[in-house]
Parts: sequence; C-alpha cells; structure tokens
Amino acid sequence: MGIQMDGRASLAPGGTITGKTASNSSAPGREPLSRIEAEEMDASVPARVRAPMPSDSALGRKVRELRRSRGMTQKELASAVGVTGAQLHRYETGATRVAASRMIAIAEALGVRPDVLLESAAPEPMPSISTEASTGEDLLELIQLFSAIGDPKNRNAILAVARMMASTNPTGGGNGG
Repeated sequence: MGIQMDGRASLAPGGTITGKTASNSSAPGREPLSRIEAEEMDASVPARVRAPMPSDSALGRKVRELRRSRGMTQKELASAVGVTGAQLHRYETGATRVAASRMIAIAEALGVRPDVLLESAAPEPMPSISTEASTGEDLLELIQLFSAIGDPKNRNAILAVARMMASTNPTGGGNGG
C-alpha cells in the first residue's frame, strides 16, 4: 500500500478504500502505509474513539460557567490555554475529553484550582470505606510515592484529586485540613 501521486491511497491488490479496488503501486521513494494507517483512511472501518462520558459534559459546563463569570470569551480562554476556539467549544460541550494537563492549564487560566473543575465532574459519592482498613503503612507508602513525583504539575494534580475525593466523602476519616 502507498500513496499515489494524485494523493489517493493505494492498497495491496484486492484491498479497497472508499469502495474502489486499488493496486499496490506506490510512488517512488515513499514507504507503503501500514494496515492501521489504511484503516484510518478507510471510511468503512469503524473509528477507535472513546465516547465522552457524562462527567466530560459536567466538566465542560463548569468550564463554561467559570469562563462566563470572569467575562472571558471562548477565544480568549482558548488562547490562554493554547488550543483553538473550536477545541475549547468541544471541551465546554463535552464532545471532547479534557486531558489532565489541559485541565490544569484551563484551571490556571480561570484562576481556580483543578479540583474545582474535578468536583463538577465527580459522580455521586461512593459508600465510605471504614477507616480501620487504613493503616499507618498505607499512609507511609502514600507519602513515599508522592515524594517520588518530581514534576510539580503532577504533584498538584494528585493533590487536586485527593481534595476532590476528600470533599465528596465527608465520613472518609480525614481531618478536613
């Protein structure tokens, strides 16, 4: 499989793209496309896409609410975060999932902690786990693992998740500090 000079993809003999049989003639000096690349170009092959979840929509609504409360346009926030206005719109509508690093950037641009955004996306609180299940060894391991994280943004993301989890679990045994 390769790309023909007119830009059309060609497959091994007998293969198809958009319903037409293609030959294995590839342009000189070009490597043939892999099977996966051919499938990505073939509209008849289902895309491997993870569908957004309800939490993605909730997160997007919170971003929109905070953006509007600060008098920012989508274009202004998108520029501050480093994405296009269309991409920010997809985040706000929940059509596209927001990566953790992008969520941190959005939170910074809006002047809030990432856990503020996460709280909106959190599902209903799960039943609390008995504090007797936690031991000093668990806490020691958690401290050691946290200390091993060198990137401050990753540490802040862990803290945001921990704050979100603690705030949705009022009987979780923490001191609330």
